[in-house]
Amino acid sequence: MTIPHVDEADRARAALAVIPADDYETWVDMAFALKQGFGDEGFEIWDAWSRTAANYNERAARTTWRSVSASGGKTLATLFWQARQHGFDLKRTNYPDRMTAVLAPSPEVLAEREREEALRQARHAAVAREATSIWQWARPVGPEHPYLVRKHLEPMDTLRELDALELRALLGYMPASEEEPLTGRVLIVPVWNGPISTLELIDEHGWKSSLAGGVKKGGYWMTEPTLVPANESSLILIAEGMATALSASRATDWFAVAALSSGNLVLVAQSLRERYPDADLIVLGELGSGEAQARLAAEAAQARVAWPEFAADARINDKVPNDFSDMAVLSGFDAVGEHLRAVVRSVVRANGQPDVSTVSGMTVVEVEHREEDGKMGNVKEKLLADDEGTPRRRSSKRSAPKQAVPDVPATDGASGSAQPVTDPLPAASAPTVPPVSDPPRFASTRPPVGEPLFGVGDVPNEVRALAEHRFGSPLRMGTPRENGGPYRGEVFNTEHYLIQEVATRSVVFHRKDQMTFTSDRLKWMDENARLNGSELQVGYDGAQAKVYPWDRARDLLERTVASLKKSARELNYSPNLEGMLDQLQTRSWARIREARAAALEKSREQDASREAGSSPER
Repeated sequence: MTIPHVDEADRARAALAVIPADDYETWVDMAFALKQGFGDEGFEIWDAWSRTAANYNERAARTTWRSVSASGGKTLATLFWQARQHGFDLKRTNYPDRMTAVLAPSPEVLAEREREEALRQARHAAVAREATSIWQWARPVGPEHPYLVRKHLEPMDTLRELDALELRALLGYMPASEEEPLTGRVLIVPVWNGPISTLELIDEHGWKSSLAGGVKKGGYWMTEPTLVPANESSLILIAEGMATALSASRATDWFAVAALSSGNLVLVAQSLRERYPDADLIVLGELGSGEAQARLAAEAAQARVAWPEFAADARINDKVPNDFSDMAVLSGFDAVGEHLRAVVRSVVRANGQPDVSTVSGMTVVEVEHREEDGKMGNVKEKLLADDEGTPRRRSSKRSAPKQAVPDVPATDGASGSAQPVTDPLPAASAPTVPPVSDPPRFASTRPPVGEPLFGVGDVPNEVRALAEHRFGSPLRMGTPRENGGPYRGEVFNTEHYLIQEVATRSVVFHRKDQMTFTSDRLKWMDENARLNGSELQVGYDGAQAKVYPWDRARDLLERTVASLKKSARELNYSPNLEGMLDQLQTRSWARIREARAAALEKSREQDASREAGSSPER
């Protein structure tokens, strides 16, 4: 009897069907094994198996697959050995009718995914409501904003600003970029995906962040408050960053949008092509890491692509310029406008190579140039007119740091920033010795701050009215976030909400249905309506609120002494000074406690005098 043939891929599927996909180490090992056995074709098998896990994440799966190699030490033998540990019989795979080749998630896994998706959608909606509230509260951008000044740009209607401390009060956390908190005047850049879905935040120094848990995918910022009608649009510029879009729009008076990340360019370009099928779309490419995404966006949307031009030795603060915003700073807006209008007059394919030989007396071509460290980079070259002899090109050596704008939030985590990074040294250089002065960095054990637990709109109107009556009007209102806090400040107690003033004219509403008071005294004060006017600290463990005592005077004293110690170390003062500061702190706190005790004793004496019917001494 002839045994039906079963290929190795089907045997691998059958073996995987008995292996749980939830364990991370096993999950990664199977990726190595399948890549060794099938190469990149093994991804389909591995991904289908991965989807049976309750914690499956498509983006994480693709990232992990790209990071594994066929030489990772795991083979198909590893896979089959692992399957045997779970009761798999290799002999049964000789018969197709006995194979368990269907990798289907269990009903419990599907139900868990549905719950997670519903929770994720609810959080996205909460962040969108929060973004809209912050946008409505924010002020028009004032004159001389440092970031716009450096970019030679003016404020406009689709940008607003808030102080970083105001943002912290509204959000319940300080927005940060690469662990550096935003400071000073923060630009509020709305991301429209229909309505506002999230915000990009840019501080005075150019550090960028966004709302944790917000949806940026497919959304964009616009130079005009509303999209132009589909039948009136003839030309639209599509940029990666806000400053690039604004610079190009100012130079040409054309409508422009910003995808706000290179990974979002393709989706934005496709969306605009669907909305404006007859419009002339121009993708504003950025040299370097953004080139590939610009080409993909242009190809996906049947759009043109334009590249900036720079002199060979052009630099901005010792950095290599790479986008039209940099071109506007170096060459002026007139040069940018002339360049883009020349691109429109030409016929440019999406790969950057013009079909006509000249554009305004020059030709823009693309060549490949191998750098000394062996990396292949695409470099735009400006060739002069034919009668000028040998064409001169700008240097393609890009050793200066570039601005990196990562994808977001959380959100995410995650998160957006503009941290300058430095290209790695060539591999042939001497072995790198880590600097002894840099202490090791340890990952934080605290869970990351998540999305708002509810929206301000969910707070009853009467509670919001009480907040305004207690703390004044107009009042900035916010809600706590998952794992957020600590929120510190005076509180006003109601039956279902604890209203806390976290900054001047800024409050956060805490729900009391999942609130835990950490001391018996606080519980008594809550039950007997004695919390009003108290200064407390509220922290969140997930969605669980925990209320702690907080002393503003002691906190201020500790912060002041810590700042003085840091300054003393920076100025190389004697280590004995820190001991003296500790003694001064202890004595100051003792004096504060003595003053409070005296005030309490005097208050008791006055109460006793009133009860006795006599007037207290003045």
